[in-house]
Amino acid sequence: MKRWMAFSILMLFVIGMLGYGIYFYRAEQLEKAKAPVRGEITVYTDLPNNLTTLLADKYLVEKNVKVTIMPLTEEQMEQRVSSKLADTSGDVVITSEDNLVIGASQDKFIPIVNERIDEVLDRLKDSNGYWVGLWYDPIVFVQNGTFYKGLGQHITTWDTLQKPGTWRIVMTDFVASQNAANLLYNMVEHKGEPDALAYLLALKPHVIQHAKFLSTPIRLTALGESDIGIGNLSDAQQYIRHSYPVKMIYPSDGTSFYLTGAAVQKDSKHKNESIEFITWLLSNDTAKYMMENNFTYIFANPEVVEPLDSLGQSVVLWPVNGGYTVEGKKLLLNHWVSQVRFRKDQ
Repeated sequence: MKRWMAFSILMLFVIGMLGYGIYFYRAEQLEKAKAPVRGEITVYTDLPNNLTTLLADKYLVEKNVKVTIMPLTEEQMEQRVSSKLADTSGDVVITSEDNLVIGASQDKFIPIVNERIDEVLDRLKDSNGYWVGLWYDPIVFVQNGTFYKGLGQHITTWDTLQKPGTWRIVMTDFVASQNAANLLYNMVEHKGEPDALAYLLALKPHVIQHAKFLSTPIRLTALGESDIGIGNLSDAQQYIRHSYPVKMIYPSDGTSFYLTGAAVQKDSKHKNESIEFITWLLSNDTAKYMMENNFTYIFANPEVVEPLDSLGQSVVLWPVNGGYTVEGKKLLLNHWVSQVRFRKDQ
């Protein structure tokens, strides 16, 4: 009897402590909710809404600063950074390297320098500090597991990819997305336009589909509908994480990459808060949080470990500078469409 009484008293004590803990936690959360935000910044971006909302919500919780996201299409962002007549309201711009280079040339940003930004490799930021890269998404080869066990293990370079053979390739149509078209722009910068277009023409017999979405080449390869998908690291990691039978290969002769970065607008009324936000985006904890939420990139913060490919190799990037003009990109796309995609004698 005494033993049961002792046990009952212990259980009542444990339940009481749990109840007190829950009450205290809820009270603490209510107090936080009542507290006024420490600051507010406005961010213009053409990134996916699910990513920007994730980051804005996290920043509010951690720093008690409200981040208002103003989503733009790729075309709207191009207009915003390139036109001197475009709206200049807001504080931060998060977009592609090409757009940031144009914006800097139009005197739309202020220099941002601190210790964290200084650690970013020079090739991933503006030499005068007008913008800084946050992360980049390299182009990879994703091979179906069955194909890789045979011929696929020997196709690990852009050169071998375009050799004569029976393998099937799916890639995203360059016209469908600026992200996809970046492969064309980088290849032209790396090889020169005549050699780049000749290469893509030689690759054409292998291409069974030009997809409309970035993830489609990897999805079709994972399902066995293609032998090789040309796609982004971020999409490839999604399928690897869900145990699809694929191998991800970094081309050993280098590859294209899509760099996303940030800048503070010249007319910002919250310059210090904006720089703090960009510094937070470059932190180890933010990179970890993004990866935990299935956003895997190679981060500009050199302290964050880069993902290796299925062969245990690190990415090799083409020595390209980016920063392509709107007019230049349109011209290259037109040349690809007429001389490769819909060439009459092929």
